Amino acid sequence: MKALTLVVRAELFKAVRKRRSYVLAGLWWILLPLVTLILARVLQVNVTGSFLDEAGTTVTAILQGLASPFGLARVALTGPAFLNPSYFVIVVALLAAAFIGEEKSLSMWKTTLVAQPSRLAVLWGKIVAMMAIVGVLLLGAALSAVLAGTLAMSFLPTDFSGDWGGLAGLYLQQWAHLLALTLFASLLIFLVRNVALGIVTTFFLPPLLEGLYAVWRATVGFEPLNRVNALFQALELKRTMENLPRWFFTDNLYLPARSPATDLIGLFAGDAGSAEIRRELSQTPLASLFGGSLTLPHAGLVMAIYAAAFGLLLTVLFVRRDVE
Repeated sequence: MKALTLVVRAELFKAVRKRRSYVLAGLWWILLPLVTLILARVLQVNVTGSFLDEAGTTVTAILQGLASPFGLARVALTGPAFLNPSYFVIVVALLAAAFIGEEKSLSMWKTTLVAQPSRLAVLWGKIVAMMAIVGVLLLGAALSAVLAGTLAMSFLPTDFSGDWGGLAGLYLQQWAHLLALTLFASLLIFLVRNVALGIVTTFFLPPLLEGLYAVWRATVGFEPLNRVNALFQALELKRTMENLPRWFFTDNLYLPARSPATDLIGLFAGDAGSAEIRRELSQTPLASLFGGSLTLPHAGLVMAIYAAAFGLLLTVLFVRRDVE
């Protein structure tokens, strides 16, 4: 335990002196709330008194859901998950490149292992340090969003209302899900032994494999189409496509962050609300983007399985493989 603690302290000492940490924090903590508040101000000026008020959607409700302290904190969690690649994977991949890849590119593994001979302590000390930094980034994003929303209350009709406990739970679960992504990125960068290639692979390998598997499942196992079985084939295809994302890495990884998105979209639906929006989205190809039929407990179980698999494989390879 002492060796692990020493590695964590050493890695955090190096991390706080790297410029990339502050760039990642600045984009998330400052730029995202600022852009959201500018959008909210534009909506207040240009949409007040428009047809949206007549349709049952008030500008005040939109501003409350988007630019209040609670709304901005929700956007700070949800927004990064819908980028492509997501901001979460960008953060984790860059951290893994710094903690795992740079030791190889700078030929520092032997020096590191001489200073701390325990490979398990070195590896998991780096993982713990990365998760600590990701946690700080998430916490900082939430706090900066709340601060920005509090300041915005001086010129926007917003308040502190909102399901703060539920949102805190989503932040915590999303942080826990990112452990699987951290282990996956570290595993790839360690395996390919190339920082740039490892980062690109982390960005695109999961969605590429999931897309290829979806195409394969949609085309294999179906009988020749005729007038008799056309309906049954269509139902079978629909059932197959609905069940596929239940075990996909990407869909389960971002579920805590993406699940509030329907509430944000529901702000513009007026009296219909998020329930109607969720029901309509479930009938479209965008269903999996918003979680579809996935639940948070199921997503947590899936990500725990992925984390255990990636962690075990990474540990075995790091302990038994020549780091040079």
